Amino acid sequence: MYLEKINITEFRVLKDIEICFKTPVPEQTASVETGNVINVLAGVNGCGKTSLLDVIFDNFKDQRYYSTLRSKVLITLSELGCINNDNYIATLFKKIQQLSEENTGKLPPYDAPRIIYLSSQQSFSYRSISQLTIDYEFSKKIDTAAILGNAEFYIKEYIISHERASFEANPDKRTQQAVDSFNAKFLDAQLLTQLSGLSKEQFNRPIFTNVAGQQVTIEQLSDGEKQLYARVIALMLLEPRNSIILIDEPEIALHPAWQQKIMQIYGHIGKNNQFIVATHSPQILSSVPYQNRILLTKQNGKIQPIHLQHPPSGIDINSILFEIMGAEPRPKELIDLYSQYRQFVEYRKENSEAAKEIKLQLLTKESEHSEFMQEMAFLIELRDAV
Repeated sequence: MYLEKINITEFRVLKDIEICFKTPVPEQTASVETGNVINVLAGVNGCGKTSLLDVIFDNFKDQRYYSTLRSKVLITLSELGCINNDNYIATLFKKIQQLSEENTGKLPPYDAPRIIYLSSQQSFSYRSISQLTIDYEFSKKIDTAAILGNAEFYIKEYIISHERASFEANPDKRTQQAVDSFNAKFLDAQLLTQLSGLSKEQFNRPIFTNVAGQQVTIEQLSDGEKQLYARVIALMLLEPRNSIILIDEPEIALHPAWQQKIMQIYGHIGKNNQFIVATHSPQILSSVPYQNRILLTKQNGKIQPIHLQHPPSGIDINSILFEIMGAEPRPKELIDLYSQYRQFVEYRKENSEAAKEIKLQLLTKESEHSEFMQEMAFLIELRDAV
């Protein structure tokens, strides 16, 4: 069960809008390895990205809640189609009830579909968790209050279970194999802080080693590392399959290099899932096929979606910023200086006092060997050679 389309008459800032999504089938740019497909929503603040995730999730809360939305929100699901009447509502929630009954008492992974919401999280509090609750829930919003404790518990159980399954006789090697297996899941992010083992002095709490060689616990990680480990593990715990997964602002506190890799890490979790991700990050936007990018823009006082029909001129961050997100990748002040200095060069006045002053201002912002300065030097050389 996947979301193919949503029509919204009115929900918060979203009015009279239709948005289509890619679903996990090969012709719609799904991952060959996992069958997962990632849709990315981008746009400036206030364009309704989070509102869109909220209304998608809220549609599956309960039958009474959906009944209040159906005159304003129309969803199209891949299996059930779209019928905006009581029969559709009854069919949808009968299906949800059936899935819940069939999976009661089972352990993940569940092949049954779910809708999972990983909301935006700015900060984390820590409390120890002694038991995980992983019962099947069709609609699952990640508990942000317990996310660090859950991640810690998962890491501990992961290491212990891998040690038990190993045929290695040496206990230290068994532990190291388990640690290496866990760290491999985050290898592409090139994290400087990595899991180093379980602390015997702290009841098998996971211990990480940071770039300074210090050993720290999960609540002592940097904000970016907490975002990465805690939120990714929250989804790994659920082992989702055939599900709709909503993620709001996965880039918070992440270094740009990690932002480039984060969707690759999420995309390897579970199988045949449909991800719908809201972001401000050009790194995340550039990491998915252009067909899977949806830009929310404000036109004539209304929020409108743009479904890209062709790739941008480049997938570099500057192209994404300018052509898709509408943001100038360089400060306006720098662009103005470029324009002024270029004119001096074109009129052979680069040695004038005014030109030298502009050049001095440029060199406070970038190197003599920057791309722009090299271009100017080449133009002067080419001009003077004629």
